[in-house]
Amino acid sequence: MITILVASFAMGYGLAYLVQTQNIWPNSKKPAVHITEPMPRITENTPILFKKEYILSARVFEAEFTDKNGIIGMSLAQVREKYSPANGFSVSWQDKTLLILQKINDWSPQDKGKTRLKKYREMVAVYRGPDSHNDTLWRVTAIRFDTLPAQIQKGIEDGKYEFMDDQALNDTLENMDEYI
Repeated sequence: MITILVASFAMGYGLAYLVQTQNIWPNSKKPAVHITEPMPRITENTPILFKKEYILSARVFEAEFTDKNGIIGMSLAQVREKYSPANGFSVSWQDKTLLILQKINDWSPQDKGKTRLKKYREMVAVYRGPDSHNDTLWRVTAIRFDTLPAQIQKGIEDGKYEFMDDQALNDTLENMDEYI
């Protein structure tokens, strides 16, 4: 009988040691009292960080938040209701700053404004759009493609003549005018 008791005690001790060291059964400790802090409200002094994420461009830009007066006095839950995930918004506190992230399933305005040169019916043409697969013909120039030097023709065919602004595009077209 004493042997059974000692063996039971040893097995219990060994099993407890294994559970504790091997984390066989997770042992989560729950607080005895749950204290909730009052939800902060948006004030005139609350810093707000507003970001727009353009999904097709895979870019995030900080933007000016223009509706601060419309959310003063609201709690986080109320702001989340006004700027809901159904409309592409995510609202959270980050440190003591209100972060509002808007996800837009489109190209960024910068990407939409890109231009590039391509060949169109033996002429040099300007296409506008975010990339060469999602652009549209914007205008056809008076420059014949076959009058350009071979390296410029190859550059146009390889998509190397892409511009972020109209000034750079116009400067390049002005330089190509000598081949007309």
